Amino acid sequence: MKDLSAVLRLGHRPERDNRMTTHIGLTARAFGLEKMYLPGMDSKVKSTLEDVTERFGGRFIVEEKGDWRDLIKRWDGSTVHLTMYGMNIDELFSEHQIEDPLIIVGSQKVPKEVFELSEFNVSVGNQPHSEVAALAVFLDRYNERDIKEKRSGKMGVLPSRKEKRVIDYSEIPSLEECFEFVREKGMDDGLMKHTLAVLERAIHLQHEHGGDLRLVISGAFLHDVGRTRTHGIDHGVEGARMVEEMGWSEELQRIVERHIGGGITKEEAKEQDLPHRSYVPETIEEKIICHADNTAGGKDRFRYQIKRTEDAGYHESAKRMKKLAEEFEEDL
Repeated sequence: MKDLSAVLRLGHRPERDNRMTTHIGLTARAFGLEKMYLPGMDSKVKSTLEDVTERFGGRFIVEEKGDWRDLIKRWDGSTVHLTMYGMNIDELFSEHQIEDPLIIVGSQKVPKEVFELSEFNVSVGNQPHSEVAALAVFLDRYNERDIKEKRSGKMGVLPSRKEKRVIDYSEIPSLEECFEFVREKGMDDGLMKHTLAVLERAIHLQHEHGGDLRLVISGAFLHDVGRTRTHGIDHGVEGARMVEEMGWSEELQRIVERHIGGGITKEEAKEQDLPHRSYVPETIEEKIICHADNTAGGKDRFRYQIKRTEDAGYHESAKRMKKLAEEFEEDL
C-alpha cells in the first residue's frame, strides 16, 4: 500500500476523545499530511476536519480503516509508533532513513501487537505528555517542508507579532477585478504605468520578505485608485474609502490608506486635515506597498521621492522612508 505519509489514530473513544483526535488531525494537516485513518469512524471528528480543510485550503481526508493490523503490515513506507517507551527520536533520525511513514498515534492503552508490528517504536521524550505534542515534534523533525506554506483556502491566518490576523479571501479582489475597477474609475495610462511598476516591485519584495501574496497584488494595484478623484495627500484616504464602498477587506483598505511617503503619523494627519488617526504602515503587506511605491523606478526614483519629501518640509516622513529601505535591507 502506497499512500505517501499518513497518521493512524488508535484507541479513539468517541465519547471521550473527540477533541484530542481532532487535534491530532489538525496537527497532521498543518504539518503537511493529507490523511488520517480511524479504525472506527467518528462523524464529528470527520466533519470538523473537513470544515477546516474547506475553509483554510489544502487536502485532508479522514478514512475509516477497520483492520489496522493489515494496514500496518501492508504499508510500503516506514511504520512509526509514537510512544514513551521506544527508541529516542534523536537516535531514530540520526541512524535511520524514514520514508513515507505511517505514524501510529495511540490513546491510553495500545495493544502489544502495535509494538511488534511497527518498524520503529519512537519515544518523543520519556515523560508523560500529550500525543498531539509527540506528533507535532515528530513531524517537525521529519518534515523539512515550510509549515508556513500558503494554501488556496477561503480563509487565511496571517503572521503578526501583536494581533490576531485572519483574512477572508472572498473579500480580496482578483487581479482582473482590480484592473476592471481602476479602469472603471478612470485611471489614465500614466497612472496605470506607475501602478504596474509598483505591482512588479511589490511582488519581488513579497517573494524576498514574505507577506500574503493576494493582499500584496491587490494592494499594489489599488494603492493609487484614490488619485482618480484627487491628487492631494488625501488620495490614500479617498482610495481606502473607494475600496470600502466595494465591500473589500479592511486589511486592503489600510494598505491603500497607509502607502503615502513613509507613512503619516496621527499628529501629521491632524496638520494635513486628514481623519485623525495614524497612517504609518505596520503589517508586512502595508510596508511592502509603501516601499514599492517609493522605489518603483529604482534608486533615482527613491532619491527623488526623498528629496521631494524633504523639500516639502516632511523630514520625519523622509526618515521613515529611509528606515523602510533599511528594513528591506536595500542600499538605496
